[in-house]
Formats: sequence, C-alpha cells, structure tokens
Amino acid sequence: MYKPMKKPITILVDADMAVYRACSSCECEIDWGNDIWTLHVDFNEALAHLQDHMDDWIQRALELDQYSGNVNVVYAFSDDDNNFRKKLLPTYKLNRVGKRKPVAYHALKQWVRDNWVSEQLDTLEADDVIGLLATGKYKGNNIIISADKDMQTIPTKIYNFLTDTLVEVTQEEANYKLLYQTLVGDTADNYTGCPKIGKVRAERILDDSPTWEAVVDCFKKANLTEDDALLQARVAHILQDGDYEKGKVKLWTPRNLHS
Repeated sequence: MYKPMKKPITILVDADMAVYRACSSCECEIDWGNDIWTLHVDFNEALAHLQDHMDDWIQRALELDQYSGNVNVVYAFSDDDNNFRKKLLPTYKLNRVGKRKPVAYHALKQWVRDNWVSEQLDTLEADDVIGLLATGKYKGNNIIISADKDMQTIPTKIYNFLTDTLVEVTQEEANYKLLYQTLVGDTADNYTGCPKIGKVRAERILDDSPTWEAVVDCFKKANLTEDDALLQARVAHILQDGDYEKGKVKLWTPRNLHS
C-alpha cells in the first residue's frame, strides 16, 4: 500500500539572536602594552560556535517534539536599516541607540545569508519574518528556535534554548500573550504599556476577562484612550500571515484576536 511521504518540518531560527550570541561569546581583549587594548573575534571560531550550537538546538528541538524525518531550516534576520515600528512609536528601541553589535556580527550574518537558507524583509524584525512564515508558508509544520518571550504571541511550537523547553502555543494563548504585552509593555524594546499595570495585575485582569475591551478599560482608567492602547498593541504584535503584502505592513486591529 502506498504511503505518502511525510512533509518535512521547518525549523525557523531567530538568527539575529543566534549570530549575536556566537560573536559575543568569542570576543577577546588583548593588552598590547603602553595602554593599547583591542577587541577582536576569530571569525572561524565564531562560525564554529554558531554551527555547533545550531546543530545542538535543532537536534534537541526535534527530540522534544519526538519528530523523525526530513528537516528544513530557515534563518530569519532583521532589516538593520529600517523598522516600521519606529515610525509608529519613535521611542521604540531608542534605548539601544549607540549600543554596538559584537565584533564580526555583520560578517557572520553575511556568511549565513550566503551559505544557508535565510529570509530578511524590508522594515521587519526577525520576529516578524518568523511570524509570517510560521503562520503562513509553514503553518502547522514548524518549530521556532528562539529565547525571545515575544515569540509566545505566535501560535506554533517554540523551542527555547535557554530553558531547554518546547511549548506549543495555541491561538487563544497567543492572543492572551499579546494583550498581556500591551498592558505591561517591554522595557527591553522601550514601549511602556499601560501606566501602573505590572505583571501580576495584568494577569489578574486578563484571567478574569481576556478581551480587548478589558485592555482598553485599563487605559481609560489611566486617562488614556483606545488609540493609546492600539498603539501599544501594534508595537507589541508580531506580524502573522496576511500582515505583510508587497512590502507594506497591515497594522494590527482587535479583529485579529478572533482569527
């Protein structure tokens, strides 16, 4: 009896994070004397570090998923020059201005783009590229590899290499996480959320009513508007299938929660 071939699973890698960690872990200071110091990276060492870790992380993700079969891997990168969120909220990631990438980051990124399958889209972050692929082209048959908590707003499987855990996020859980991020904000990405709403209070509010209306009510109690809440949600939202067409971003609306 003929058995159809199993469709290969696709591993979607947060390559910004993977390349950054590989290069930063290989940075080396040298004291040349006479108060002269330099910082360098052996490119081949950084490349080996990246390759070894990717092999380990991919193998571990597949083990936890109990998957055996063909595997495709796609490395997602951010647009280094433009970010659509900064046009929505000029302070977005403003706290990172002036912070350098580790030595050899751009060289290793280019090596990955030249030698492995990768995706980068204009004005988007790596998170968005992954979100689009996970809910579109590779929907239902992918695993994200990332340690970024924001990935939990994407309904798919996620392997966190820092905690060595694999979770499967449902659409309901992804919606909840987006509403949560809208309320609490993100200091790492420099958006504020709703004033005086911390993690515990946000969870209490959403556990009682995991709705957009509950989020808006919090903003109104803080003398803000639904538009203020919408701006925070649009900054927090990772793009998903249908949100990016012909190089243009389709901004999030509360209707997306019901998809």
